[in-house]
Amino acid sequence: MNGLRAEVEAAGFGHLNFLIGDTSRHVPGAQVIGQIDGVWVTFLRDERGLVEELTLVEHPDEHSAVTEFMSQLQNAARLEELRAVLDAGLEPDD
Repeated sequence: MNGLRAEVEAAGFGHLNFLIGDTSRHVPGAQVIGQIDGVWVTFLRDERGLVEELTLVEHPDEHSAVTEFMSQLQNAARLEELRAVLDAGLEPDD
């Protein structure tokens, strides 16, 4: 996971809530990547900081976990963009 924070920043996702490595912190709305009992996992914490069970995914290795984590951050960023467009009363770009 060395360099993942830099990768997140370079992709323009640094403003999103995320946790890298620390799966125990209860940060509301955070995408999380790390290991639990030696298993790579990704998941989302809800607005209370609790694990959204349906989002908990176990991965066979670090690479697949990082790929999923970055995909989830990309989705979160896109949702944020769409919300901003809707709030402004504009039509979203495809």
